[in-house]
Amino acid sequence: MAMFRLGFSVLLCLVPGIFGMNNFCNRNNFENVPRNSMQFSKEVNFREFAVVGNLKALHCCAKDYHTIEWYKDNKVYPWPLELSTMLLFPASANQTIYVQSVKPTDAGNYTCVLRNDTVLHSHTIQLRLFDRAPDDPQITYLSEDTVLSVGENLRLFCEAFVGLVDLPDAHSEVYWNKLYPNSTTYDELPSHIRHAQTEQEDGQTLGAYMIIDSMQPEDFGEYECVITKPGITIKRYIKVIEREIEVEYLDPSPLPIAKLAILMTAILCLFVAVVVLYLKFGLKVQVRLKDTLSPLEDSDGKEKDVLVVYTSADSELALGVLLPTLEEKYKYTCDSKELCPEISLWYKDLSEGEKYRRVIVVISPAMLEGSWDPSRLLLALKQLKGFGPNVIFISLKELPKTEPEIKNAEGETLSAVIRSLGVIVWDRRDEEKVWYLLRLKLPPKRTVSEKRTRGPDTRLRNNSQESIGEYVV
Repeated sequence: MAMFRLGFSVLLCLVPGIFGMNNFCNRNNFENVPRNSMQFSKEVNFREFAVVGNLKALHCCAKDYHTIEWYKDNKVYPWPLELSTMLLFPASANQTIYVQSVKPTDAGNYTCVLRNDTVLHSHTIQLRLFDRAPDDPQITYLSEDTVLSVGENLRLFCEAFVGLVDLPDAHSEVYWNKLYPNSTTYDELPSHIRHAQTEQEDGQTLGAYMIIDSMQPEDFGEYECVITKPGITIKRYIKVIEREIEVEYLDPSPLPIAKLAILMTAILCLFVAVVVLYLKFGLKVQVRLKDTLSPLEDSDGKEKDVLVVYTSADSELALGVLLPTLEEKYKYTCDSKELCPEISLWYKDLSEGEKYRRVIVVISPAMLEGSWDPSRLLLALKQLKGFGPNVIFISLKELPKTEPEIKNAEGETLSAVIRSLGVIVWDRRDEEKVWYLLRLKLPPKRTVSEKRTRGPDTRLRNNSQESIGEYVV
C-alpha cells in the first residue's frame, strides 16, 4: 500500500503545475536572512482549514535544509490510511503534503521537522475540517505588531480560509488598508506601497501581502486587514511603530569624585544588605504580603481555586501529596485532571482550565516515556500552555539543556519557552522554598497561618508519604 501511494504521488507530480503546488515554495520571502542559514522561507501557519471532500495541501517551505520529515500526531510519514490519506508531493522537495479529497480522519496535528548538520527546526500545523464552509472566514495567518526604523523594509501578510462562493457575481477578497486620523481609510494606498494577492486550493484560502521597501515617517501607524465574503466582513488591526532613537549628550558639569565614591560605597553596602535579607526572608515576606494585602479572587466567577493536572505516571504524587497539602494545610478548593498518554490529544482538555483560578501541571520524564526528549517536551509545553495565563508548571526533574537548540516556527527555543513559563523545579534539598514559590503563584488566602516548619507538610511526611522527591526516579 505504501509503494502504491508513493507511485501514485510521483505520477501526479509529472503533470506540470498540478494544483498550483509545484511553485508554491519556490519564492523565498525572507531573502535578507544569511544564505547559509536554514530557515523557513514563507510565513508559517499554525492553523489550516478545509471542507471534507475538497483538495487540501499543507506546506513547510524552507531553504538550506538537508532533510525534512512529516509527522501526523507524532507518527512519522508514511501513514496508514486510517490515520491520514495525505501524500508527499516530491515535486516540491517534500515541502508539501496534500490530498485530492480530504477525509474526516485527516484532521489533526501535522509537524514538519527540518534538519541540517547543526540545527533542527520544527513546526506544527493544526488541520481542522468542516462538513461545509463556515459562514465566517477563518484566519490562518496575521502579521504581528512590529517596530521599525525609517528606511527599513516592511512586509505584512494576512490570510484566511473563506471556502468556495457559489453565488453569481459574488466573490471573497482579502486586502490591506492604512488607518488615518479619526479611523478614516482611503481606497488607494500611496504608490510606493506594493500589494500582492495569494490563493490556494482553487481560491478557498486567500491572502494579501502589503510591502514597503523603505519605510518613510508617514508610513508608521495602524493598518487593517479586511476579509470579505458575500454578506460578511471582518477586520483585524496591527500597528507599525517607529523605533525611538536614543540621543547621547555630554554633561560639561564637573563631577564631585570624592562625594560620588562615598555615595556609591553606601549604595553598594545597602544593596548587599538588601540582597542578603532577600535571599533569607524574601520569599516568606512576599507570600505573607500576597496573602494579607492582595485582593481576593473569590468573586471572579471561577468554580474553584486550583486544578491539578497530571499524567498517570505521576498520579501518586499529584493525588497523594500535592492535592491533600493544598486542601488541608493551605485551605484551597481543588480538583484533579488526568491527561491521556497522547500529547497531541491534550488540546481537548484545555477548556477545563477556564473553571479554575490556577492550573498546576506536574511534568516529569515519565510523561514522555521516561526521558526528556527535547522535541516532544517542546510540543508538550506548548500544548499545556494552552490552559491559560494562570498555569503553573512543577517539574520533578531538572529540565534539559539541548545542543543544538530545537526551535519551533516562531523561532522559540526550548530553553526560552522554559524560561517564559517560570517552571518550578522540585528540589528535595529545599522543599520549603519550593512550596513558597508555589504559594506565591496561587490565589491569596486570608485563612492561611504561617507556621515554622522543617518541610512543606510535616503531617504527610510522618504518614509514609515522606516527600515528593521519593516519587521521582
